[in-house]
Amino acid sequence: MRYKYKSIKITNDDLRKIIYFILMKFRSDSLHLQGTSSKRDLLGGYIERWFNKIAETFIFNDLLEDKNYDVVSDYFLYANDSDKNAPDIIGLKLKNGDHVPFAQYKNGTWKIIREMPRIEVKVVRKDQALLGVREPQMIDDYYVFVESDLEEDYLSIIFEKQVFKKRYLRELKNSEEFIDSDDFNQLIPHKKMKKAENIGTMRLIGIYTKDELRRKFTLCKTGTSPYYFSGVTKEFGKKLDDKDFIGELEIKNGLCKYCHGDEVYLPFPVEKIKNNQRIIVSNKGSVYICLEKDAIINGEKVKKGIVKIEFKKFDRSSKWDENIALKTFIESRGKDSTHDLLCLFDKISEAN
Repeated sequence: MRYKYKSIKITNDDLRKIIYFILMKFRSDSLHLQGTSSKRDLLGGYIERWFNKIAETFIFNDLLEDKNYDVVSDYFLYANDSDKNAPDIIGLKLKNGDHVPFAQYKNGTWKIIREMPRIEVKVVRKDQALLGVREPQMIDDYYVFVESDLEEDYLSIIFEKQVFKKRYLRELKNSEEFIDSDDFNQLIPHKKMKKAENIGTMRLIGIYTKDELRRKFTLCKTGTSPYYFSGVTKEFGKKLDDKDFIGELEIKNGLCKYCHGDEVYLPFPVEKIKNNQRIIVSNKGSVYICLEKDAIINGEKVKKGIVKIEFKKFDRSSKWDENIALKTFIESRGKDSTHDLLCLFDKISEAN
């Protein structure tokens, strides 16, 4: 699948800046709680939980590179009894030093300024297939979806050189005199450690309005666990005749909507497949179809013949309604409003 927006490399300076904020936040919050749970984080877990905040300015810094303003993210620190309702983008900072607020803080809570945009930034990992917005969060004007692709050991890139001294490797290596046998190679040899070479990247998936999310996302009520596209494989079997077909797969305007029983299935994009695609075998986890010509299914090129489309169940134990969509579906079929939002920023900055 060809992406509309490029991946942007996270620099050491970007990392240090967000770590600085997270450390300030950690030391100002004596509870270090994970949301509404009673579980407390140490600094490592706290960094993991708050790192995605980097996306709020990181993505817009690239989009606004040639503008005379930047976005302002919420970097305030709050007492535990204040409302945690700040927008992700709280305003613009003009190059002349002036600020244009989208919202203002008043005695423990944030108030949106009339006719200013409300913007929510959502970050998902590259290996995550789904996007989700909780129903109570469906109050904003624009939703910015960002894909992160981080090195698993990205934090090591800012460790001091002394952490990687050779003597630590020597001191941590146990003597082979303790080993009687290891016929199954279950002991892993020690290796010299070094810093990570890269932190990772972030990429804008797209910016979408609330109305577009309503049109494209599937509302899953509490207790509903939807199925979603997980892969497609080519099958080789006997030649089929009409008696082998049991039904038709619903395809309309390049969108496939599979149904089986009372289960909920998220739609996924297809290309070069006729609307009345015949089904051979159908069950909860997969459907077999016979393609008369080469096609593209969820961004993957598939040769003609019998193919198996597989689905995974997204197990939800959450106690809230959530709007969910396949990431590839939104990126390929959603109406991107990035240009509209930047034009609105231009208009606001020019008026101030």
